[in-house]
Amino acid sequence: MNTFQTIVLGIFGFFIIAGLAVIAINKSRDSGEGKVMLTLWGSAPSAVIDELSKELFLSKALKVSYREFPAEGLDRELIEAIAAGRGPDMVLLPLELLLRYRDKLFPISYETYSERQFKDSFIQAGDAFLFPEGILALPFSVDPLIMYWNRNLFDEGGVATAPRYWDEFLLLPNRLTRRDAKGNFSRSAVALGEFKNINGAKEIILALLLQSGSSGGSMQGGFPTLLRSDSGAARAVDFYTEFSNPSKVVYSWNRGQPSSRQAFLASRLAIYFGFGSELPELRRGNPNLNFDAAHFPRPRDAQVSFTYGKMTGVAVLRSAQNIGGALQATFLLASPAASSLLSGRTGLPPVQRSLLGKAPADAFGSVLYDSALRSRGFLDPNPTESSPVFQELIESITGGRAKASSALVGAEARLRGLVR
Repeated sequence: MNTFQTIVLGIFGFFIIAGLAVIAINKSRDSGEGKVMLTLWGSAPSAVIDELSKELFLSKALKVSYREFPAEGLDRELIEAIAAGRGPDMVLLPLELLLRYRDKLFPISYETYSERQFKDSFIQAGDAFLFPEGILALPFSVDPLIMYWNRNLFDEGGVATAPRYWDEFLLLPNRLTRRDAKGNFSRSAVALGEFKNINGAKEIILALLLQSGSSGGSMQGGFPTLLRSDSGAARAVDFYTEFSNPSKVVYSWNRGQPSSRQAFLASRLAIYFGFGSELPELRRGNPNLNFDAAHFPRPRDAQVSFTYGKMTGVAVLRSAQNIGGALQATFLLASPAASSLLSGRTGLPPVQRSLLGKAPADAFGSVLYDSALRSRGFLDPNPTESSPVFQELIESITGGRAKASSALVGAEARLRGLVR
């Protein structure tokens, strides 16, 4: 971002925040401190958010109380609290829950914060928060899907570099996969083709569909346009399932394997597709594991490389007790200062474009920064209920019950049925 843009956005932000502060302070003050009291819910670690809040709100007329929930329990707790009239003012909302809460969120008008300013400020994955009625959330964090690979196994197999393109995976099983006399895997090149025992299987499939030309972050007739029965999507799903087909030369994985993460930690899996946030867990899980990270692979003929990214935005609920104060806090939580602090604390890449121009010097950080720019998301109609849809999509093909094209048609119909 050049100096002129920085000055303009700084002036704009000042007047927005100053105006909202006046509204907030006049409407709702804590009798003891004269601060606007706000509540924020999310699944981010409370230690991180509390530290962030101290830095952001110390000199402001705001006090934000944060409550952490397990990621799998946030949806249930939030929907019940809203129904009972005791919901928070703001929420760190995963993109996958956005459609479920669309009518419960206070949209930021484009007169307040224009689409141009939004796109100049945030990575492209954040565009999924842009709706006709306004901006439903401001990007807060992104967790890109990347490729972890075992350096020792690659060296032993005579593979010099990590694969960049999917067609390279057709040769890897011959070099990296090992089977015993009974045909059981003692080591696998890559975990693809199944669902239950592959960590992040749904997200890996989504990434492949995004690379095929599907658009999971856009809407068509009120439905995310991702599952299509055209040849591109069918080829992507067929490619995925080949790795669990015993009749294929790329056969590397089956349902008898442990989870892909466990196999990778035990040096029984050469390539593991996981999220950037898993890096500390992998290091703790096996301190002796010699592994590296690379970008999520792409088709060789693709002009642009995409990956899936877990996007989280900070959103204001319509039921907030103080809309003005909540909006002010939202802008602060989505500011470059907040994004920089969050990145430094978590190791995840920032969502602000102005901060992604210079990647960290360490090898993992540079991959994550690049992957943040390449990340795309999926407007999920219902995360819990959609996972079985993707599982059936894969298992209907591997079980011989359907071809990829017809399986995609069925999956899309089931997903449409989840839209409420």
